[in-house]
Amino acid sequence: MPIKRVLFFLMLFPLFVFSQNNLPFNVGESCTYRIHYGPITAAHGTLSIKSFEEHNDINCLYFEGIAQTNSFFDFFFKVYDKYVSYVNPTRFSPVHFIRDVNEGGYIIKQNYLFNTEKNEVLSKDSIYKITEKTQDMLSAFYFTRAMLNNQNVKEDSLIKLNIFMDEENYPMQIRYEKNEIINTKFGKINCMVFTPQLQEGRVFKDGESMKIWISDDENKLMIKVEANIIVGVIKAELSSFKGLKNPLSITD
Repeated sequence: MPIKRVLFFLMLFPLFVFSQNNLPFNVGESCTYRIHYGPITAAHGTLSIKSFEEHNDINCLYFEGIAQTNSFFDFFFKVYDKYVSYVNPTRFSPVHFIRDVNEGGYIIKQNYLFNTEKNEVLSKDSIYKITEKTQDMLSAFYFTRAMLNNQNVKEDSLIKLNIFMDEENYPMQIRYEKNEIINTKFGKINCMVFTPQLQEGRVFKDGESMKIWISDDENKLMIKVEANIIVGVIKAELSSFKGLKNPLSITD
C-alpha cells in the first residue's frame, strides 16, 4: 500500500476566497520529508510550488508532489509516485489533477478535470458528481494551509470535508487537539496537532491512527506526520526546505 499517502491525506476546510497576500506560501517553495520506519529511511517525499501556468484558460498555481524510495529499498519494492495539481488561486479550487503511480510494478494513472461550476469531475469517458468545496489529494494540502492562515481553530473543533480520490468522494473529518512544541533538526517548533479521521480498511488500522503537526506560525508548514499502518508505525519528518514566504519560527 502506498506510503506517500501519509503526506497527502490531510485536512480541508470550507471554501474561502483567497488573495495572493493572505496565502502562507509563494511560488518557489519546496519541502522535502524523510519517510521512515524507526531509524530506517524508506523514502523521501517532496512538495513543491512550481509556477503560475495558463491551464484550461485559467492562470493556475502548479503544485507538484513526488515520493520515491531510496536506493536500498528499490531492490525490494521500488516506488516512484508523482502528483500534479493545477489550482485556481482565487477560489483555490482544483482545475486539473494528475496522478502517476508506480509501486513495485503496480501502476495507477489518473487524470481528473474538475468543473466546479457544475460540481463534476471528468475522468476518461466518465463524469462523477462531487460536492461543493471538494479538493483533490494534493490541492487539499495547500488549501488547508491557506485556511489555517485565515481562521482561528479552537481546541477539539471538528471539521468535516470531502476529497475526490480513486473515482470516489471520500468524506473526512479532522479534529484539532492541541498545540505542542516538538524537537526538529532545525530547533524547537510550536505546532498545531491535528488528528484526521480516515477511512478504515486497507492501510490504516483505525479511524484515528494519524497525527499531523503543523507549524503555528505564518507558514502553517507541515513539520511531521505519524501514522499507525498495518505493518507498523511510519513517520514523515521535514528534512529540508527552501523558498518559504515567511521565516520558520524556531522557539529554541
